[in-house]
Amino acid sequence: MRREAGFLRHEEENMNKLITQANNLLKRGNFEYAFCGGQAIDLFLGYESRRHGDIDVCTFWNERDEIVRYMQSQGFLVYEMLGGGRAHRITDISKQIREKRNIFCFREGCPLVKLYPHDENDCCRLEFFHVGQTELDFIEILFNDKTETHFEYARDREIKREIEKAVLFADGVPYLAPELCLLYKSTDADREGYQQDFELAFREMDGEQRAWFSAAMKKAFPQGHRWG
Repeated sequence: MRREAGFLRHEEENMNKLITQANNLLKRGNFEYAFCGGQAIDLFLGYESRRHGDIDVCTFWNERDEIVRYMQSQGFLVYEMLGGGRAHRITDISKQIREKRNIFCFREGCPLVKLYPHDENDCCRLEFFHVGQTELDFIEILFNDKTETHFEYARDREIKREIEKAVLFADGVPYLAPELCLLYKSTDADREGYQQDFELAFREMDGEQRAWFSAAMKKAFPQGHRWG
């Protein structure tokens, strides 16, 4: 099942522009991807529901090196996150730490990030500013695993979703299905905007999506969770 929603409303011109620009950039790369996070919720809803700090993109571990090379070739600096605000700049593909599943790709002068010196070689402290993205100068890329037929939830690979149900499309723009986006957001449900994301998306999800989400939440949170 692939939901073919309309794209963002005309009045949401800036977000429409950024997603279109990012999609045009990424589709020239030879790898699979889907928008995730808040933008994916909006692509599912068909309108911008709230302001978003940055562009988040879901990709797969087996294509990581190719993705890093491509983003570098497009003029982006690429940093892999190490936890605790630490980041390592990737300059040599063969010398990656691969400690966390996300990389930050940004252009020189991007106002969303600031770098501070750190004692370790090629490492720094990276501060992110949640001021809202207005230019295509930043993309966060998150890596996931998959089988030939299923998308695997990064925090518990036993939780799986069929690829054709995990990645949906809005006017040809790929995005992660809302039930998966909400599952990821559930671990930080008190973060600003996440409760709204849940309420708006859950209301629009069909019965099968809700049933999968409910089962996944029970497995991920056997002690219970307010989202189900």
